[in-house]
Amino acid sequence: MSNNESQNPDPVIAATKPCLTSLEEGKRYFWCTCGRSKMQPFCDGSHAGTKFRPLKFVAEKTEDVLLCACKHTRSAPFCDGAHNNLQDTYEEASAEEIAAMSDAKLIERDASNGGKAMLDGGAYVLSPDPVRDEHKGTLSWQTLIGAKDGAKHLSLLRLSTAPGTSPWMRYENSDTVMFVVSGTGSVDIEGKSFTVGPETGVFVQAGEAFCIHADEPITIMATICPQSEKPSWPDGPNGAFNAAFAERRVGVDHDKAEVMADRFFQILVDEQVGSKEITQFIGEVPLSRAAFHRHLYEEAIVILSGEGMMWTEQCRAPVKPGDIIFLSRRQGHSLECTDARGLRLMGAFYPSGSPAINY
Repeated sequence: MSNNESQNPDPVIAATKPCLTSLEEGKRYFWCTCGRSKMQPFCDGSHAGTKFRPLKFVAEKTEDVLLCACKHTRSAPFCDGAHNNLQDTYEEASAEEIAAMSDAKLIERDASNGGKAMLDGGAYVLSPDPVRDEHKGTLSWQTLIGAKDGAKHLSLLRLSTAPGTSPWMRYENSDTVMFVVSGTGSVDIEGKSFTVGPETGVFVQAGEAFCIHADEPITIMATICPQSEKPSWPDGPNGAFNAAFAERRVGVDHDKAEVMADRFFQILVDEQVGSKEITQFIGEVPLSRAAFHRHLYEEAIVILSGEGMMWTEQCRAPVKPGDIIFLSRRQGHSLECTDARGLRLMGAFYPSGSPAINY
């Protein structure tokens, strides 16, 4: 081993954010592993004399991706959020950023627009109003995010069930990812019963019929992908349960929480229970204001506890428990927690991945 190699055992952190990169299907790329390249995220030969060698890969399809620039990813060459743990605190808004956005317009809820506070790029904050609910038997529901709201991939519905058993429902071509906000009971998927309580995630595969048994009033946020707002109403199950994923319920488990500096999140529903399109997570935000950032996914957020402010380029809107936030793909934003007790939220997004990945 040369002296240069022994003195430089670790890669240089080229940046603490990934590089947004356009790949072309079938094209060969050389990703920089040493962090020294001036052509990030790709190699320029600066690894010469070190132990590092570039990682060669061929793009599987033409798409925009986030390639790692901190060189600590475990999913090379792609970002896996490892940059968030290279410092003690999650990246917060700088004094310069705060000053630049000080004139952001405070947006109030608009009753004529379904109670939305419309932000930049079609993003919005919504305070649901039960008056807008539709009803069938013990079930009440309301579409909070859908195609008419500017969403392209997700629908978010609030399902409310009185004590008893709801009608059976089915989304023929869409997966359903449920999150129990309050109440206890069970979700029956094609004759398989799963006990649920607050902060339980449940996955229902496309084509499977399901119903809700409520021991007490239950409120559920249901994310549908591909977006669909109207299920069919079968008389009951037809035996279509996919036994390859026998366990569909996921509860909060602090031992499974993933750390992002001084924040944490836990994935509830993902491919481990069969959900290949949607990722659902629960997270906590301390008293802070995140640095302005973007995601390559479309996202629905439900505020569970705590208060704060959602910032976009030129607008801001307060958030409180029960509020819904919609963020389109690539929409720049910053969520601020103004509550000393912290802010707790549930998020669901498409395409699936990690909520730690942003740019």
